[in-house]
Amino acid sequence: MKIGTVRIAHPITLAPMEEHTNYPFRLLAKQFGASLVCTERIDAADVARRDRRALKLLHTQPQEAPRAGQISGADPAVCAEAARVVEEKGFDIVDLNFECPIKRLVNRGEGGALLADPTAVERIVAAVAKAVSIPVTLKIRTGPDATRETAVLIAQRAEQAGAAAVDLHARSVAQAYLGGPDWSAVARVKQAVGIPVLGSGGIRVAADARKYLTESGADAVAVGRGCLGNPWIFRQARALLQGGADIPDPTPAERGRVLLGLIEAEFQFYGPAAALRRLARTSCYFAKMIPEFAAFREGVHRVRDQAEFRRLVKEHFR
Repeated sequence: MKIGTVRIAHPITLAPMEEHTNYPFRLLAKQFGASLVCTERIDAADVARRDRRALKLLHTQPQEAPRAGQISGADPAVCAEAARVVEEKGFDIVDLNFECPIKRLVNRGEGGALLADPTAVERIVAAVAKAVSIPVTLKIRTGPDATRETAVLIAQRAEQAGAAAVDLHARSVAQAYLGGPDWSAVARVKQAVGIPVLGSGGIRVAADARKYLTESGADAVAVGRGCLGNPWIFRQARALLQGGADIPDPTPAERGRVLLGLIEAEFQFYGPAAALRRLARTSCYFAKMIPEFAAFREGVHRVRDQAEFRRLVKEHFR
């Protein structure tokens, strides 16, 4: 599959997730076989004015290529300027978020709010496509709610405006992350446009990726929450699609080893204070499958440095 001029080696990709798909996590996803990775959503206004935190979130290195930088906003000119920064930082693709259901974003007319206004989406895509030389993609949902499905129209308008691919999260904005996804909407978008279509939503195990690809005809899947604490899903899903043998789930010891590597990378990337604040969020996803999860979770909140965390992992991931 190619997104514009960017070749994507296979159809198992990493979905953007706020507070999760930082640089260390993207490298981990790459290590386990994700063909394309994406940053978390970053406010276009912050990127355009080169806010220090926003630029930190746009940190990238060549070893994670191909990679996309995701921005969100409602002003075409601001989004265009932010896209130039994304390109300048070295990303291969700029991704536009028109799907986020977070209330503070929707209330200011951004993210998922724009699914009610296909013309506004078209204007933003056109402005960004004109501003950069790298491919422009967009992340959308089925529509604002169950009664208004705008995904097909928006995908068509975005394609006309210069989008190189569209990723459809198969739920409405009103659903947020509740209830099952409707992958028939992905199929409808795929039939309506000529650009690549990625589908996401509800991929919890490797077999889900194969099932949804087969049922929808999508060109690729973007794995979101199903990979948190479980980067092995990328390797397992790719093996299934290529007709290989099932790859077994990791042992607790292997989970602990990978978790330690990710946490050490976060300490290096963020610094100790910020990494400690993120510790429970990151590590509890890895620990949810161990028998002593409750005790581990309690212990994490008492950790004060990396050495304590290493001892905690050694104790619980036996």
